[in-house]
Amino acid sequence: MAALGHGSPIEMVQEGISQRQAELQRVADVLAREAQRFKRISGWVRVLLIVCGALAASQSVFEQAFTGYKEYAFLAFAFLGVSITMLAGLEAAFKFEGKSAELAMLAAGCHSTVRKTDAMWYREVGLETDEKEKIAGAMELIELQDSRLSEIQEKAAASGLNIALEVRREYKWQGPRNDLPYAKAEPDNGPYAA
Repeated sequence: MAALGHGSPIEMVQEGISQRQAELQRVADVLAREAQRFKRISGWVRVLLIVCGALAASQSVFEQAFTGYKEYAFLAFAFLGVSITMLAGLEAAFKFEGKSAELAMLAAGCHSTVRKTDAMWYREVGLETDEKEKIAGAMELIELQDSRLSEIQEKAAASGLNIALEVRREYKWQGPRNDLPYAKAEPDNGPYAA
């Protein structure tokens, strides 16, 4: 409530820090969840490639054992060949394993920023006795959080994940924030809004 203009300046800044800490944690959760999804996809692609490759390698044995089914064997092994090529192409095009690693690193970066902010808060704000120094230290923390959030969003977007949309979905899930002074129940789109 302090960030809404109520309370002392340090309370308002502290509320801003707390909101950004919560956002960093939400972003980390989204990134970790997406990293796991890409890791699962990569694992399934790898398993299917191994299985299809092993079956394709048995073509000559199958043709010798089942000589009456050569025309069916040809179709089955052609399908296996196409499947192998398709799976390898999907992995090469989308790089599921690489995206998984990148997103996991970004999630770890979010958690690291949360811990770093907590540690810096004690040094810059919590143990400081001068009110102006507390506010200055708290503002440094907000700047750190904002820069890290921007950097993480940019890197996630470069990996193909629009983290802003994912976090926005979570905000919508929690319901509208009509308690914010700039939030209205009915948005005023004005004459130029689409």
